[in-house]
Amino acid sequence: MKRLIGAFIIVAMATAGGRFTFISLSQLSWFNLSDVQINCPDKIDTDKVMETSGLKLDESIFHQDIESACKALIEMPGIESVKIKRKLPKLLEIDMKADKIELFARTNKLYGLTRSLKFVDAKNSKTILPVITGLTSSKKLSYRDKMMLGYALTINDKLKKLSDTLAHRLSEIHFGKYGTVALIFNPGGVRVLLHLRNHEEALYRLSTLDVKGILGNSGFFDMTAGRMIVRGRI
Repeated sequence: MKRLIGAFIIVAMATAGGRFTFISLSQLSWFNLSDVQINCPDKIDTDKVMETSGLKLDESIFHQDIESACKALIEMPGIESVKIKRKLPKLLEIDMKADKIELFARTNKLYGLTRSLKFVDAKNSKTILPVITGLTSSKKLSYRDKMMLGYALTINDKLKKLSDTLAHRLSEIHFGKYGTVALIFNPGGVRVLLHLRNHEEALYRLSTLDVKGILGNSGFFDMTAGRMIVRGRI
């Protein structure tokens, strides 16, 4: 029992000594943050990163709240992931992965939609991508709209796997009432109506129609009723 108590005292003293040493070293000006290195494939405003992160120059590198900084930076538009590493004695390295625009979304104006379901400015984008419509008319999205954005990414990804031709022709993903979604393809404006509950099966059948030359460049296809397809002219 005495040995156990002795071992506990030794461990406690070592822990306290280590804590005291850490506190003493962290207060030395030699460890004050003097430089932040930002690694990101896209051009990013360093001042904006510092302001958003809450990191403070000339304060101890050990006193920087890295966890809070990561949480704040991940909320920046166009950012998918953030990692921050301490590089002794006075450098912080921030690795930021840019979020790629996958689709456009139209609410009160046109936005770029990223993989992490963030809206980014799309006014200067020269990329041609399908546009999501049928969302709320304001920038503040409802829970339903956020679900629809996720469905839109899933539909776009599924089409890319099933048919490069259809994926390139897709111009609009319009969400309607009662869980329906209309896909509009160019050229000709082919309109295909699906139901979200069976959209994967419907997309597979749609790719089959395209391969067989049935889809064509015009017309309307209602695929909401399971295996039955209703075709008409627009």
